[in-house]
Amino acid sequence: MRKSILMLPAALLLALSVAPAAEAFTLSVVPQNPSVSVGGTIAVDVVASDLLSGGAPSLGAFDLNMQYDSSALSFAGVTFGTALDLFGLGDIQDFDLTSPGLLNAFEVSFDSAADLNSLQPGVFTLFTITFNATAPGAAALGLAANSLSSAEGTALTAAALNGANVEVTAVPLPAAGWLLISGLAALGGFSRRIRAG
Repeated sequence: MRKSILMLPAALLLALSVAPAAEAFTLSVVPQNPSVSVGGTIAVDVVASDLLSGGAPSLGAFDLNMQYDSSALSFAGVTFGTALDLFGLGDIQDFDLTSPGLLNAFEVSFDSAADLNSLQPGVFTLFTITFNATAPGAAALGLAANSLSSAEGTALTAAALNGANVEVTAVPLPAAGWLLISGLAALGGFSRRIRAG
């Protein structure tokens, strides 16, 4: 009995030393421009940062959800970055509009852990989403991580998931429109004077 009690701390120490350590980094939603008029398009980058440039851990796979305000923005497309496919040899990447206002995007790298650890930059764009602006207002963009893993396949933890806001403004009336409206108002006032006089 005493022998098994003494072995328990040793087994626990061995398990802790073998278990992979979760590394933390930051994921951020970064609009390429903070405001857009109705009818315009806006591109939004999802950026990974705080990874060691040229060292482990590097990002080998991700599965992320982006929430967006579907009353102000409509989805137009996704373009994936190249930091998980360093040599253009291929990887698995796809996206899905799971519901209005929710986009799921994932990517798995086929590059070796050694290549990703030595060549992946410390800051890079995972993917860029393009939206069409459909209605005025402040549109919130949020991010949630379903899973993140290093090039070796160990779990990574996002220390921060930073969202953003995009301002969708109404299309301004051109100067000629204001001139036309003021001219029509003047004509209306002038015709009332003629009828009254």
